[in-house]
Amino acid sequence: MSLSKNERRLTIWIGIAIGVACSSMLVRYALKKKNIRAEQRLGNYSSGLTASDQVQFPTLPEKVQKDIAHGIVVFHDYNQSVSESEMPCSSWVIETSGKFRSERLFLLVEQMRNKDKEIFYYRASEIYTRLQTEKTRAQLEYFIDEETNKIIGKNSKTQEYIVQIKNLEPAEICKAVRAFRKNNQLIASARLPYWRP
Repeated sequence: MSLSKNERRLTIWIGIAIGVACSSMLVRYALKKKNIRAEQRLGNYSSGLTASDQVQFPTLPEKVQKDIAHGIVVFHDYNQSVSESEMPCSSWVIETSGKFRSERLFLLVEQMRNKDKEIFYYRASEIYTRLQTEKTRAQLEYFIDEETNKIIGKNSKTQEYIVQIKNLEPAEICKAVRAFRKNNQLIASARLPYWRP
């Protein structure tokens, strides 16, 4: 017995409806599982433990949680400020999470422990370096440790070399910036670039 034309159409539409319903359920299930895994992941703001070494970190200020939603705290440290200020601070290195891997960004967040509790955002993996007059890129390459640093370009507006650093612990970032600033025969200025949410 064969189906009539209308019965075949109805069968096809029922099959499509069942397929759409099943795929929708599978997608919802997968997203739910992904969210559960993300909530349990080390470094999550609510986990209280850094992703790198499972060290407890203090709760991030609400402003930071809003500005960098769904980030992962990779490192935390006290009193490691890249500013030249001697003011005590808390420092978090946070990995932002974009939809694509290329959108990942490591940010250094510093909250000063003064009455205003100022918050500063920096790109954690780059040092912008301006050379002294008549100094060259080759001299800068000779100065940096190629295992931990790499020149990745030059900012066309500021004429600063962009040096990528690999060790992103707050103490190591500060140490690297200070080492660049200390070599004032070669380097006129060294800074972490600000980041704006």
